[in-house]
Amino acid sequence: METEFRTRCLCKAGSGWEGFAHVALCCWNQSLQQPQDASSESVLEFLGVISVNLLHVAIGLIGDSDTTFRKACLVGATSLPSGTCYWLDLDQKTIFSHLIDKINTESRFSEALRIIEVAIRKNEDPFQRIRWLRLLNAEGETAEGHDWNFSFMEAAKLFPLCVKHKDKAEEAFMNVKSRFCDEVLFGDVVDRYKLLLDKYRKARKQYMNGMISLQCTS
Repeated sequence: METEFRTRCLCKAGSGWEGFAHVALCCWNQSLQQPQDASSESVLEFLGVISVNLLHVAIGLIGDSDTTFRKACLVGATSLPSGTCYWLDLDQKTIFSHLIDKINTESRFSEALRIIEVAIRKNEDPFQRIRWLRLLNAEGETAEGHDWNFSFMEAAKLFPLCVKHKDKAEEAFMNVKSRFCDEVLFGDVVDRYKLLLDKYRKARKQYMNGMISLQCTS
């Protein structure tokens, strides 16, 4: 059941352009020379983790209203007609630029923080829709030396820190958003995204084989 759940979540969320944007943020964050540690007790060190978490929430909010984020992402397509690769690659880069522009202009600290607050009141997990990012390190794998142990702060811990240090938290959020949008490169994300899709395909195949085995033995 767990394999089925994780596979369905990954298929639904990770195969669209919103999923690609989340992977891009995760990829960029992991590429930082001094990644933040969510287990640290320093408020200043928390700010980086808080900002990345909130930016993931902000991307989800944009994805709810912008249809481009919900379109199928063909970056990892395995079977394409000959002669289409160049034009498809150009189109994918254009779409990616659109996503980054949207994230840069429409991500709001206050809106993302409100989502966290509402989730706490409802006793819900505001990061549930992107928990599939953990699959990038499900088997302890690394990509070009970067650990994919993606860090999510507990919402109940994140929100009070944001309220207590709101000015600093918002400043850090704006800085992270600006740096991400300026520094992230389409080509740096492609291999990681393909790794994610490979994990999905393997998990899907494993699940289907398991279902077939159950039918044969019943």
